[in-house]
Amino acid sequence: MNKIILGTVQLGLDYGIHNKQGKPNLSESFNILNTAFEKGIRILDTAEAYGNSQEVIGQFHKKFPNKIFNIITKLSANHSLKKGQLLNHINGNCKKLHCKQLLCYMFHNYESFKENIHFYNEFVTAKKTGLTKKIGISLYNNEEINDIVNNYNEFDIIQIPFNLFDNESKRKKYIEKARKKGIEIHTRSVFLQGLFFHKLDMLPKKLDPLRPYLLSLKSIKKANNFNTQTLAMQYVLQKKYINYMLIGVETESQLLKNIESFQNIINIPHKDIDSINVEEEFLLNPSNWNS
Repeated sequence: MNKIILGTVQLGLDYGIHNKQGKPNLSESFNILNTAFEKGIRILDTAEAYGNSQEVIGQFHKKFPNKIFNIITKLSANHSLKKGQLLNHINGNCKKLHCKQLLCYMFHNYESFKENIHFYNEFVTAKKTGLTKKIGISLYNNEEINDIVNNYNEFDIIQIPFNLFDNESKRKKYIEKARKKGIEIHTRSVFLQGLFFHKLDMLPKKLDPLRPYLLSLKSIKKANNFNTQTLAMQYVLQKKYINYMLIGVETESQLLKNIESFQNIINIPHKDIDSINVEEEFLLNPSNWNS
């Protein structure tokens, strides 16, 4: 459980290809957060761009002051801030989240970072003044990881995709390079936005090139008598070079099922999974699925 971060985009937006529940109401959101805390999860991932996710967390903290999470949040790519305004902006986030300090403040993505490079030093100042313990950036591909690791020494955390398809064969050497620089590795997209649960006969045409890889995955699951959820999560959790794995849920029952999968340690056929090599790498980024 100490490697789990609960993602909260689902608390503020309808999100994910496999999301049948939609955004939970406030009561259900509180149930999710309360169960997460009671089960030992202590870190939440959110962002200014995740609808009203930050407000929901803040209301939870206000109602349950003895259940304060450590918060990772991200600067919106669509902000209208000017140079010199960032520290006040981060302080505003803390007030909204009803917390005294952030665990980490991040750039939402690489493009936003490059467009707002003038804020890099203000991020560093925010860390030095204690508004946030750490600073980080959410990345998508190995070229971005390389640039950050080679050229920006102040980042403490990178958040990257890592899953059964976006796997060790594609990521390991870049992750190890980052770790040598003392950077924490947080991974997301463990279920590839729900794709691993999708029925093959209902696969969107845009994603049809992924069918052979999904069939390979199906064969691995059948041969080892694994369910998708446990296999996907244990694959990531068992990678010692990953510090934290981020998961998202729409309901409390989903969270409880996930927790059961965390605790259901199985002997993963890592070599079989790592041999899955998706050539259509652009389809590993869900933002390309509708383009």
